[in-house]
Amino acid sequence: MVTAAQRVELLSRVPLFAGVSKGTLRRLAALGRETIHEPGQAIVQEGRTAHSLHVIVEGSATVRVKSRVVGRLSAGDFFGEIALLDRGPRAATVTADTRVVTLAVEGTALRGLIEADARLAVHLLAHLAAKVRELDRRLFD
Repeated sequence: MVTAAQRVELLSRVPLFAGVSKGTLRRLAALGRETIHEPGQAIVQEGRTAHSLHVIVEGSATVRVKSRVVGRLSAGDFFGEIALLDRGPRAATVTADTRVVTLAVEGTALRGLIEADARLAVHLLAHLAAKVRELDRRLFD
């Protein structure tokens, strides 16, 4: 079981939440629930509706798009922020390679926190803008 203090520490190291106040991190940590995924289990599936953002507490996972491996994730990494914010379909499937524990934050709870904390909204927008820039660079370089 991950303690409240460990949740705050984990979230503070996630670039998506860099620079937000300790109070916001504590509220965000309180919204999260621990999820456990066994090896080979899909944590999220491409094309399915998104409901939560996941931060990996322990373990490792593989990211696939159309069955092609596009990344690997481990403790401290996160996924689900884009589909979570626009409620669209998942862009990838994330499968547990080992036993994976995540801290999952539901979309409606996160959106409520974003509406209440402009600084968090700015951090999320900056993160998403960086993702768009990276995709542009990959497409046009």
